[in-house]
Amino acid sequence: MVGKYIPSVRALGRVDVENRCISRQRAWGVPIPVFYDKDTLEPLLNDTTISHVQKVMLEHGGTDAWWTQPLATLLAPGFDPAQYVKGTDTLDVWFDSGSSWYAVLPKDTVADVYLEGSDQHRGWFQSSLLTSLAVQRKAPYKNVITHGFILDERGQKMSKSLGNVLVPHDIIEGHPKKKIPAYGVDTLRYWVASTDYTSQVGIGPSTMVKISDHVRKVRNTARFLLANLNDFDPRVDAVAYDDMTSLDQYMLHLLHELQAQITDGLVDFLNVEMFDGLD
Repeated sequence: MVGKYIPSVRALGRVDVENRCISRQRAWGVPIPVFYDKDTLEPLLNDTTISHVQKVMLEHGGTDAWWTQPLATLLAPGFDPAQYVKGTDTLDVWFDSGSSWYAVLPKDTVADVYLEGSDQHRGWFQSSLLTSLAVQRKAPYKNVITHGFILDERGQKMSKSLGNVLVPHDIIEGHPKKKIPAYGVDTLRYWVASTDYTSQVGIGPSTMVKISDHVRKVRNTARFLLANLNDFDPRVDAVAYDDMTSLDQYMLHLLHELQAQITDGLVDFLNVEMFDGLD
């Protein structure tokens, strides 16, 4: 059972519903270890034949053994090599990375999050799900998060030919020739954290000006609060809630609501909701 697909509308239909063809007709890749009866073309693929092929591959340097070793060596004892031919199809390349959960996660462990671009609904997300369900009867992840892609402010794909590429280093350090001021790393981080990553994200000069203004307001507010709390001692200066003014009580109420909104945003992996509260 997968806890969350983010965004759910885009992901659920593609990951859970659509069929997938796992075979490819290429001269390279991980072979599908299937044999076919010469007369009936009935496939031969079971635990016995697969285990034997695995043994042969371990003894002869890996999956290339399927192509280099004779049929008599690849076919398990008890089957007549004269009656069978080996298949030439390979597995979809995503099944290599789709089995990464087996290689990197401890046994019986499920990853908290799988995170990738929207193009992976038919790639890594689905191949990971299918291989894990086949082997361990459960999904390899608790949550799936899909992000969009970065475009320029007019919604165009960034490319050198269009001259609309905005390099992170230029945002941080500045680029006088491009008339880009040095915004610093915190401004870039703020932009990343505050964007709605579930869809395509635009960035450009005017975007960074707006983000810089937001960061400046947050910094100025923090400085104001810290300056006024410089000599504050909660053991001496704290005021009981019932003794506060209505305005102070209201401010605490708003602060509590903001805290709840930020917490909910973190739990649901929706950063944009956290920053909506700050605005």
